[in-house]
Amino acid sequence: MATPNLHHNLIQQISELMDSVWRYEHFYKTDAEACPKCKEIWESLHQRHEEDIKILKDHLAEHIQAGDW
Repeated sequence: MATPNLHHNLIQQISELMDSVWRYEHFYKTDAEACPKCKEIWESLHQRHEEDIKILKDHLAEHIQAGDW
């Protein structure tokens, strides 16, 4: 059986990463237009966080499918 915070922690982290992704898309990359290195960093973080979100969502789905919710 899952600990009381297990699902909350997964959802909280997904939320945090999704917030970051939104900021990359709407502010950070645009604000970095004058600095190619900054823009590259934001692009890299954006991609990594998208991948992390998928991993977390897939694992959360496993808990739900297992009835461990």
